[in-house]
Amino acid sequence: MAAIVPDAVPAKASQGEKKVFQLLRDELPDDFFVYYEPSVNGLYPDFIIMSPTFGLLILEIKGWRANQIESADNQFFLINQGEQIESCQSPLRQGKGYLDALLHQFKSYSILCQDDGEHQGKLRFPVGVGAIMTGITEPEARVANLYPLLEKPQVCYRDELLEWEELGDSRLIKRLEKFFTHRFKFWGLEEDQISTIRGIIHPEAKIREEPAQPTSVPVGQEVSPNAQRIRTLDHKQEQLARSLQSGHRLFCGVAGSGKTLILLSRAQILARGLFEKRVLLLCFNVTLASWLRSIIQQDDNRAYRERIEVMHFHEWAKSILGGLPNPQVYKENYDDLLGERLVKILEQMPLENKWDAVLIDEGHTFSPSWFSACRLALKDPEDGDLLIVSDRSQSFYNRQKFTWKSVGINAQGRMRKLNQNYRNTEEILSAAWEIIQPLCGNDDDETFPIVEPKSAIRRGKRPLLHLMDHRQAEVEGVLSQIHELVAQGYQPEDIAIIYRYLGQHEQDSFTYLTQQLEASELGCCWITKGDEEKRNYSAAQRGVRIVTVKSALGLEFKVVIVLWVQQFGAKVGVEDAVDAKRLLYVAMTRPQDILHLFGSGNFSFLEELQTCECLDIAS
Repeated sequence: MAAIVPDAVPAKASQGEKKVFQLLRDELPDDFFVYYEPSVNGLYPDFIIMSPTFGLLILEIKGWRANQIESADNQFFLINQGEQIESCQSPLRQGKGYLDALLHQFKSYSILCQDDGEHQGKLRFPVGVGAIMTGITEPEARVANLYPLLEKPQVCYRDELLEWEELGDSRLIKRLEKFFTHRFKFWGLEEDQISTIRGIIHPEAKIREEPAQPTSVPVGQEVSPNAQRIRTLDHKQEQLARSLQSGHRLFCGVAGSGKTLILLSRAQILARGLFEKRVLLLCFNVTLASWLRSIIQQDDNRAYRERIEVMHFHEWAKSILGGLPNPQVYKENYDDLLGERLVKILEQMPLENKWDAVLIDEGHTFSPSWFSACRLALKDPEDGDLLIVSDRSQSFYNRQKFTWKSVGINAQGRMRKLNQNYRNTEEILSAAWEIIQPLCGNDDDETFPIVEPKSAIRRGKRPLLHLMDHRQAEVEGVLSQIHELVAQGYQPEDIAIIYRYLGQHEQDSFTYLTQQLEASELGCCWITKGDEEKRNYSAAQRGVRIVTVKSALGLEFKVVIVLWVQQFGAKVGVEDAVDAKRLLYVAMTRPQDILHLFGSGNFSFLEELQTCECLDIAS
């Protein structure tokens, strides 16, 4: 079965489109990607079909009947729609226009182009255009003198389409290949090339651009200097973001399941729609809001910047209320009071000042009354786009239990559980889950159920626990480890140092750490130095990241070094031992590739970590 995006054809699709959608989904093998109506520079081709060994084909589906066509030439068809005559592009001319829009973007990525010979600069893979006339048979086309304009094999007629169900996948692929007017043998496409093509076809699936690697092209082919690749969502994540209908939707997902990326992709899909929509993306974490905002601002799509607002909850509340209540006065009731005040204002707010969609990241950090306010921020509180994602395994704020119904949110039949981890390696995920699993035994929270992760999809190095003599030795070890990682090819921006808190005992060694990084070519980006640094954090900033674990919630890095890991065994303020382990779980699930833990001193928690089966002790 092909990977098809979205996973279901919308109700507005024609009967012919629904027929083709089903055939392509069910008959093509699972290495094929099929997109229904992706946006290509504001244009919407009916289908784009792609696979590593097939190439890329655009198909236009037309349900016109022969007696509807008043006149036709190679450029335009006049179609009798009953009450009016409509001028439409020829299906093949229309498909060619979509292809031209894509070709310009494909050729800007050198890993998709041939690097030498007489075909230098041309695409490494074949591309083609075809049309399927679902309302006209071939004999009807010949009688109406349409066949010379729409000749087989670049066109499939209704009588042939009815036979496709019996072809089987290999014969169907051979038929699709005949749509190409120029087809040639090619090496096949590597994963990075497919991901780059997908990121061009569906920009909302794009995570980031990265330097291309030797493995980005087939063996024996060269990677040009400064070549880039696009990293995208997994096709299931992409499918999910594209397939969501309006209304209240809830995702409970494990760390690394792409919850934040799906949320961001959904915001972009809504912003790129034909109808201008105001999208509000909320989270609790100031740093996460800054990072999300920087991702949107880096994109060259003006609709994202104009239509998507990203704020942390208190910033949004302040903008609505004109100020915030004094937390010192209300103390324990502060969060409830804040939500209640917002509800009163939002109930009276004019419709034009509200949002078409509200998307909430890290929903487990929100107080119950906040959700009531978020719902009322919608122009349509009952059926507007309200998407909430959460992971209670990462919950370390003591929020009271509640039901979705009690805050006006319709969750019945609308909760999805995401248990596939895409971020971490199997080794990192196993170590993190070993820490948190004992805390997940009694799960009686139906609002934010705990989701147990499936195996990660990648393998890598086992996490290392470094046991040092004292805090200063930890910092020296961290600096040495960072230099070693950079020598291996990691950029300073790929590396994050995560700690729980900065106390009196850590101050001197921490100052030494930041001074050494700033004095070197590595640079230092201390994200949580102060409120201004949190608010202005950007993915584009240079230097090794240094961040508290709470501010790292929702973020990811290629390499994570947890400094002073013994801190996670201590009770701090209202946080108990359970909260501390949840915090460590958050820290351990931030890295994509490599995890190091540094600790020192005579602490029982360090002894406990040494017994973990999924951690290696550095020699």
